[in-house]
Amino acid sequence: MKLISLHYRDPNNSLQAYEFDFDNDRHESNTLEPLCFVGLNGSGKSKLLEILAKIFFELDRSWRNTNKTKPVVSVNFRFEYHLLPSRTYKKIVVTGEVGKPLMIMADEQVLEPKELPLVMPSNIVGYSSGHNETISALFHELREQEFGRIHKEVSDGEQGSRALSRTLFLDRDSTKLLLLTAFIFSGKSGRDGFPNINSSKRLLRVFEEFIHLRQLLSFQIVIDTDTGRILLSQRMEQVLEKLKRCALMVNSNEHGKERKYEMDFFLCAQSKEAFFKEFGTAQDFFEQLYELYSLNLISSTKNKVHQVFSLPEDELKVLIQDPVAETYYLNLSDGEHQFIQVFTSLVYFAKQDSIFLLDEPESHFNPAWRAKFVLIMDELLGAKQKSSEFLISTHSPYLVSACKSSHVTIFNRQGGKISCLQPKRETYGGTFDNLLIELFEVVSPISAYSKVSIDKVIKSNDADKMKLALTLFGESPYKRDLYEAILRLGQTLELKGTK
Repeated sequence: MKLISLHYRDPNNSLQAYEFDFDNDRHESNTLEPLCFVGLNGSGKSKLLEILAKIFFELDRSWRNTNKTKPVVSVNFRFEYHLLPSRTYKKIVVTGEVGKPLMIMADEQVLEPKELPLVMPSNIVGYSSGHNETISALFHELREQEFGRIHKEVSDGEQGSRALSRTLFLDRDSTKLLLLTAFIFSGKSGRDGFPNINSSKRLLRVFEEFIHLRQLLSFQIVIDTDTGRILLSQRMEQVLEKLKRCALMVNSNEHGKERKYEMDFFLCAQSKEAFFKEFGTAQDFFEQLYELYSLNLISSTKNKVHQVFSLPEDELKVLIQDPVAETYYLNLSDGEHQFIQVFTSLVYFAKQDSIFLLDEPESHFNPAWRAKFVLIMDELLGAKQKSSEFLISTHSPYLVSACKSSHVTIFNRQGGKISCLQPKRETYGGTFDNLLIELFEVVSPISAYSKVSIDKVIKSNDADKMKLALTLFGESPYKRDLYEAILRLGQTLELKGTK
């Protein structure tokens, strides 16, 4: 899929307005063409991801009817995107008008809610580094509403098995599910052939190369319905039985309303075969367990924190290399967690007509990993997967240097008003010094603290201080200024000595 344009107006905030052109002569091809959003903190790039998430969530909500009545729109907008020619419809226009339900046009035909799967992305994946509430809260709100409805259906004696949402949000706990998915289903093609066998194997080779993660050894899954306070739908009960059949050992407590299961797994060829048999594909495994995990959003009260589904980190054991050693998941760094999150989700959920809303997905990476971020994406994704839409907000020149200027948008906020501009110069292959000036108006390529220190030494006109300072600073254009200042001072002193 390819996003084309967004016109957005919030009647309660005249400064929150976007006129956004995503198209920029991009082509629907199998070439990786991420859209890169840059700007200072608070410039509005995350707000754009939030708006897009809201629109797609409303489509998802209307399709699965998580509200009894059609939700009305609180802002005015017009959003256009195109799907691949292989889909039933190509040109999709979603229109929102304050106080009215969404209007969805597909090739100039009005669609009913039951037809929305024909025009929705195959997956809507969100990621936000840290705790950016603008993105995560939306995904969580949708899940809470969904499971509140399921809980009522089950309480009323119904099955509660409704169509699975196409929305996924990646947080620390879901990363553990992605880790299980990557290792259990490596060497097996996914749903509809995405990813293929080679891509699933290649992901683990990348794990070995970058984060030295070699193997998943064992893990535990705990399901606790809190003395029957949380009811499971029919589908969830089926997933529970599947897990029991795959487990090496099951400790259960089923006295009265108490239902708690501790299932221990040891990953080997036999257990992998059991998972293949019970769940089929990696996506089915992840989505079905993700649904159980999402119950945690409604399982806690004001007075009590409770998890229905958990993967205890002190029971999740992995094998690392250099040197080879067994360790626990909780010993992995934030950057390693982020690496697993982002690239596993790309490999398993980048499908034709998927969309990824990635808010600073490389924030915990070291510079070497950041420099290779887009290259790793390109090497891991199959040709058809690259037709997905990837929206990435970042502060990193490394990512921008891997993107054409036509795919880069600079966000700027002045007087509370947001403006969106394209770079004046080509960014693809641009040096970091030039990109820092273009994107963030950072003229100095060194720390401001260091630059001020060099300036003070130069202004001192003290030859001894200046010569000593040469040993204190690393090489930079400003250190060369210090060399030149010493030479000028020496020449001045020589001239004074001849008089």
